[in-house]
Amino acid sequence: MGSATTINKAALQALRDRARRDVDAGLPFGGVEGCSIALAKDGEILWEEGFGAACADTPILLLSITKTVFESALWQLFAGSLKPEDRVLEIIPDFMSGTAPDLTIGMLETHMGGFPWAPLDFPEAADRDTRLAAFREWRTDRKPGEAYEYHPLCVGWVLAEIVERVSGVDYRTFLKRQVLEPLGLSGVKGVSLGEPISALKDVLLHHNCMYGWAPDPSKRAPMVYGLDTHEGLALGTPGAGGVGTASGVARLYQAYLSNPGELWNPAIHRDAISRTRIDGPDPVGRPMLRTLSFLQAGPPEGRFGERDVFGSAVSDRTFGHGGQGGQIAWADPDTGLSFCYLTNTVVFPPFCFHPRARELSSLAARVLNR
Repeated sequence: MGSATTINKAALQALRDRARRDVDAGLPFGGVEGCSIALAKDGEILWEEGFGAACADTPILLLSITKTVFESALWQLFAGSLKPEDRVLEIIPDFMSGTAPDLTIGMLETHMGGFPWAPLDFPEAADRDTRLAAFREWRTDRKPGEAYEYHPLCVGWVLAEIVERVSGVDYRTFLKRQVLEPLGLSGVKGVSLGEPISALKDVLLHHNCMYGWAPDPSKRAPMVYGLDTHEGLALGTPGAGGVGTASGVARLYQAYLSNPGELWNPAIHRDAISRTRIDGPDPVGRPMLRTLSFLQAGPPEGRFGERDVFGSAVSDRTFGHGGQGGQIAWADPDTGLSFCYLTNTVVFPPFCFHPRARELSSLAARVLNR
């Protein structure tokens, strides 16, 4: 733990009370079964705690926060011959049977690819030949680069294939060796992707309640890619299948702030966390700021899209990502603080910004005495 003198105790208590409130509410009333929070600064955990069915070190599915974990492996490759501007067809020659010649890696990462709902699911996705066959059959719904539209899952598989073709290493192994192990974060008690089933026994499995709570677990809708099963988690879905702890994610975001030992090329690292590549509306008109891998907070005025995720108390330079159910991870370069909230309960319709992410983030940003 960090020194208690760095923490505003009243603000921390407000954060803890807000996290506990959803556990106390219960699943029938839009609450959660379990959740955990962590705050970090200067590479160290200031505070971590679990609530309900989760302890502080309980592994939980990271959902879309996974994107910001996995794409840090691409930053490694961008230091070599690979570039965000490279065309996908140059690496996967039969992608979409050649019908999207202008699609680039950067468009994939910034959700400008034009194929957000390309079909692929578990267990078929576990077989690489099946994935490649799906790639050939996919088609864009709009011209790549034309508009921002969040791609929840399909893009991750394309990026994974690119990592494997360029590095010659399995995408999960590459992430582990090149990023997570050097940072001392590898494993389900830190941050992981595609661990064997034997390592996943302590994971607090997810409940999918996004279409309404059902008392009978057998009547709850299953999650895509089997993400509510050990078998699905073992696959390592690159866009949503990471597993870790809130403290592991908070520490990873500390690394994103400081780039320890220049793990990533400094220019590429700065680009990844701070260069705005998307500044425009999503399909429902919310203004969005994005780097290659992150949402950005931006100024509060008129930024109701991102500020619905980050809350009002962070700096404009804050970067991070949300996950279904109100999960949130961010780092603020102005204060050096990073924050993560994880829960195993999916609520609200898909891709809605959950108010609990905003409320928890607003409270977390006030915890530092300054």
